[in-house]
Amino acid sequence: MAALTAVALPDAIKTLYERRLLTRALPRLVHGRFGQQARWKGFGTYEVRRWESLNLVSSTIAEGNNPPEGSAPTITVITLTPNWYGTYVEYTDQLLLTSFDPVLSEISALLGEQAGLSVDTLIRNDITDNATTDFAGSATARTNVDNVNDVIAFADLVQNAASLEANNALPLEGPYYVCIMHPYSWATLMQDSTFVTLFTREGGEAIRSGMVGIILNLKIYVSSNARIYTAGGQGSIDVFDMLFIGKEAYTVAGFAGLFPNIAGDGGGPQVRGGMTGKRVSVVELVVKDLGQTGFDPLNRRGTVGWKLTNTQTVLNANWIRNLEHANDFSG
Repeated sequence: MAALTAVALPDAIKTLYERRLLTRALPRLVHGRFGQQARWKGFGTYEVRRWESLNLVSSTIAEGNNPPEGSAPTITVITLTPNWYGTYVEYTDQLLLTSFDPVLSEISALLGEQAGLSVDTLIRNDITDNATTDFAGSATARTNVDNVNDVIAFADLVQNAASLEANNALPLEGPYYVCIMHPYSWATLMQDSTFVTLFTREGGEAIRSGMVGIILNLKIYVSSNARIYTAGGQGSIDVFDMLFIGKEAYTVAGFAGLFPNIAGDGGGPQVRGGMTGKRVSVVELVVKDLGQTGFDPLNRRGTVGWKLTNTQTVLNANWIRNLEHANDFSG
């Protein structure tokens, strides 16, 4: 007689769980979605090229003559090796039998939120650490940011947007740069009369993208995961971070969901960059049914987990700025 074994999760059900995971993961990835796509090189590495601008031409051309040959552009090649991340949650047969909620579906959704938040934080920390840093008000360092003189104001946005322009940063979305801020900083700016007068709501953007509107040459995104330096300012106030991003300021590799429809067999948008001919989920959902986790003679335990690869680096610090500031909630 054949032994009774655990039945593998049907593909249709696993696909449903994967969709729930991705639905919860992608809205969290505010900081990662504006990075330049690194190209798959092979053997576990990605590659991105930075092209330096050419110098201006000021010499005239004499009649009938050719101009002198110009200098070749300088190309900097950056190679990236993504790191692996992941975790899992164990469940029991008793939980499946007695729980009112659809356990695996809910766990998959929560794991997706965790994966998205984890990657977004890794990217956020790296790009804020390596961007050009500015301070609101009269502050010159994080430790002397105070909640009287250095509260975020409209003038700070103007200064940082102008700095991107002065450094010839290219717009990122249409004619706009991107600005990412915390909801507390957003709430503070909404009490600045100049900001409110010039700010324009954007109704066509999906709410889950975090984009709330436009001011000057900036598209404003609000994220609860914007960086906070707890007790980092004067008098141990919390100092908040606000990012100003131009095109090709940084690159992200490994988490292909940031760049949908980039490669694969045409079977859908969720494929890993460069791996043509093979469809691979951006975050791999790993489901071990009861009895599939190892020595488990009574099929009492199963697991649901995720794994992914990710890395990032700043390509041009002049095209990404982080403004450290206080807001109405800093104290």
